[in-house]
Amino acid sequence: MRKAIRRLGAVAVLSLAGAGTAQAGDPNARDWIPAPVGTNLVAVYLAGLKSHGFYENGSRLADSPEISLQALVYRQMHFRELFGKTVQYEVIVPGYRTKLDIPGMPNDRMTGVGDVTAGAAIWLHNDPDRRLWFAWEPFITLPTGRYHGSRADVSPGNNRWTSTQDFAVVKGIGESTFLEGVLQFEFYGKNNNYYGQTLKKDPSIRLMALASTNITENTYVGLRYRYETGGREKIGGETVMRRARNHQLAAEITTQLTDAHQLQLQYIHDTKVDNGPRFRGLQLRYVYAF
Repeated sequence: MRKAIRRLGAVAVLSLAGAGTAQAGDPNARDWIPAPVGTNLVAVYLAGLKSHGFYENGSRLADSPEISLQALVYRQMHFRELFGKTVQYEVIVPGYRTKLDIPGMPNDRMTGVGDVTAGAAIWLHNDPDRRLWFAWEPFITLPTGRYHGSRADVSPGNNRWTSTQDFAVVKGIGESTFLEGVLQFEFYGKNNNYYGQTLKKDPSIRLMALASTNITENTYVGLRYRYETGGREKIGGETVMRRARNHQLAAEITTQLTDAHQLQLQYIHDTKVDNGPRFRGLQLRYVYAF
């Protein structure tokens, strides 16, 4: 039983580390409204997440492992025009401190730089007059992060390539309200050194709905709902994590301190998890525009 819990816990941390960039890169309200061409943005995320239960087939395991993750993420973006379309180039560099506590076993933890992600968004429809936008962004995540096959459960890197495709639509309503929808597909390569075995993961699909509205001229609040499915994981041909059917809510408040400086605080809460850890935590984001 402990071996099974450890393997489940290990896969959970791998899933979280793989989504760690995604956690910091999961869309916040108004992220898909393009900045003017020529704008540069630097964003820094500071996040802390902790599990409160580990679930298998919808049931909480009695001896659930405890997982905590602290993340510091650097993200740089540049907007330019290409063939008459607004394009955003970006690179994301995450750093993680992961701790895994399994009942009856020694704690394990590791700190380091995770896998680097690069992407390029293109706004296929950009109509600020009607306040309507549609964008597509492909991401690629390179296996550049710190990784130890014998400590894969807490390694900041995933030791595999990942490709993500985002499709987003934004519609403004009234003077300061925006509704957004995001469809995301994530495809995973093999990890050929997971405790001496091969880890395979099926593609994941995420659906996200966001809404935001201003409460003052410089401050707005937002809400995000996320549903995730897919992502079944196998080690050595044996299924250790069934497909996800996870629901998450996130609430945020964002204030524009000056034209160049923005600050955002977000609370993240998994409301239902069928397979894997159930997380909650906080994320602080600072953005500098120049």
